[in-house]
Amino acid sequence: MPSLLQHCLLVVAGVLGALANLAVVDPPSCPDLCVCRSDEEQTVGRRAKSITCSGIGQGELSMMSHISSTVEVLRISNTSIRRVDFFTFRRLPGLLLLDLNSNGINEIAGTGKTLPKLRSLDLSGNSLHIIQPYSFRDFPELRSLDLSANGLHTISPSCFLLPVLRVLDLHHNRLSVLKAHFFADTPNLQEVYLASNALSRIPSFVFEHNLHILDLSNNHIMRLEDSAFEGINISGHLNLAQNALRRMPNTALKRLGHVQLLVLDANLFHVFDAGAIVGLSVRSLSVSNHRYLQLIHREAFLNLIDLEELRIRGNPALTYVHPQSLVNSPKLRILDLSNNSLITLEQELLQGTPEVTELRVANNKFICHCSLSWLQNMTQDEVFCSQINDGSLLSLMQLPHASSSCIPYIIPLFPVSYHETIGNNASFHCRALGKPDVKVNWFLKTGQRLYNGKCAGRFCVADHTLTVHYLHNDDSGSYKCVARNEIGEDSRSVELHVRDINVHLIPLSITSTFVTLSWNMSSSVSNSYTLRYEETLKENSDILTTTVPNYQSVTFSVGLKMHSYTIHGLKPGTTYSFSLCIQREEYTLVISTISVTTRRESFLLTLGIERSYLSVILISVVMGIILATCITFCGLRCWRQRLKLQQQSAQLRKSESGYSGRSILQSSSTHSDMAFITYISLTDDTLFADQSTESNLMGFA
Repeated sequence: MPSLLQHCLLVVAGVLGALANLAVVDPPSCPDLCVCRSDEEQTVGRRAKSITCSGIGQGELSMMSHISSTVEVLRISNTSIRRVDFFTFRRLPGLLLLDLNSNGINEIAGTGKTLPKLRSLDLSGNSLHIIQPYSFRDFPELRSLDLSANGLHTISPSCFLLPVLRVLDLHHNRLSVLKAHFFADTPNLQEVYLASNALSRIPSFVFEHNLHILDLSNNHIMRLEDSAFEGINISGHLNLAQNALRRMPNTALKRLGHVQLLVLDANLFHVFDAGAIVGLSVRSLSVSNHRYLQLIHREAFLNLIDLEELRIRGNPALTYVHPQSLVNSPKLRILDLSNNSLITLEQELLQGTPEVTELRVANNKFICHCSLSWLQNMTQDEVFCSQINDGSLLSLMQLPHASSSCIPYIIPLFPVSYHETIGNNASFHCRALGKPDVKVNWFLKTGQRLYNGKCAGRFCVADHTLTVHYLHNDDSGSYKCVARNEIGEDSRSVELHVRDINVHLIPLSITSTFVTLSWNMSSSVSNSYTLRYEETLKENSDILTTTVPNYQSVTFSVGLKMHSYTIHGLKPGTTYSFSLCIQREEYTLVISTISVTTRRESFLLTLGIERSYLSVILISVVMGIILATCITFCGLRCWRQRLKLQQQSAQLRKSESGYSGRSILQSSSTHSDMAFITYISLTDDTLFADQSTESNLMGFA
């Protein structure tokens, strides 16, 4: 009996102890508007003392001085706090989790030195639009940082100096740019959440460490740089869903290394061409929920040797998967093709995937044909097909088992009517079912048969696909595919309509020697055009093109909406034919023509654009003659004057010779006597009239 009583007392004591653990901790230190408890914390991984406060104001943060220093979890939400300084929590050195979500915080300050044990910091749902440099530093134990739903648009470099950080949540912000080495200061980062931002591209060397989870979904990513995932492994999953990828970024993904799960859902892919995904080291791949995905071609998934699960589901426009689209995937076990619009599925699809144990094909639009009977033993889904004649649904299990003969049936992979713009290419894939082997041929609108692997000018057939290169206006018409075997035949036609781009040449100005042409480019298909022009002749009111082997042309680039071009060096009063063309390799596509006659030669003179220089030349010649006459007359006059001077000089020399002897004697007898020879150049003949005066002067000298 005493032992029983002791046992009961121990049980009661245990219950009371448990209740005590659930009771409020340190009642005197628990502030108003707060709840203090001791609960199991998932983030901490054990029972911890926690305080949850709500509705406090900026000035009430001083109450932290009254909280027990043994608190390990602090949650503050729905407050009017706008600025948080980590120094405020200096009296809580043992804090492991700090939750400040949904408070309208727009500024943070301080460092993590006052919180040396903090492991998790939640700042989600606030108004932190900009993160300044060194905002998060000196947190030696911080492993999780949540900055989601803040409206962040700018994160400065070196703002995350967190050596042990493992989880960084930045989803639902407004980030538009990621720079190289963005996460260089977080060497132990394992999970990065960047979903629901405004990213349009992923540059090189942003992620430099192996990760477990990288979530880039729900952005506007159109391009991945080739080195965006250079050499990193992702042990968890890489999510690129809900972006704007139009082409598979195969080069960037091939450098990824190993990835456990790759999600490429809900992008803008229209087709998966050959080599869309090649050589990736991925275990699970999802390419689902694509609104525009229509076809998966031959060898679209190539050499995925580690692939174990492939999900291609929920694509409403996907009608056909080529039987050789999966090549060398030896480990593939699960293939999910459900909830598409597949018309048929061929057994050859699984020949390169011998390990497939689970095939899901429910909710498609199969057409009943004997080629579908192989699915009866390959799937456990309840599959229906529509009969060719009346469209009524029939269970796949009701189809006759496979037989050795089956009439051909052309899968409706191309439309009955197809519209395409001039200058582009048009392709129509013809695929036929039936046993024994079916032969497929294409017939052009002229009735010419085109065999597989052959070309006739711009018309080529490869893998039973007719391609018309660089459409011309005269390519419009009906093209027919015919499938035959020993049992019978089937045919299907397409009516091709080539749209003009509605470009019109307009002469802006016409002169004697040059013409300016303009045209609209609102619906252009190219930005490189050729303008050809050639001279034409008029005879009996009919325009006849002259035989000119090498026409003249100019090639140039134009804008999007309007352009003009001026052609110089034309002949006056001549008719020219101008053609605006698109050049595609050796083919020239004329999209607009116009005929223009240049003005007569006198047109530019009338407008004053050119001047007549004949009168100027005549005046110059007359003036030149007059000037030459004046120069000649002056020259003759000067020559005559010079002759007269020479004669007079000769007479002077004769007069001087008569007095030379006496002058010498006189100069020798007297030292003060000096001889002067005076030469006077006179231009007037009257100065030489009085010879006696000059003789007296010479004698005096």
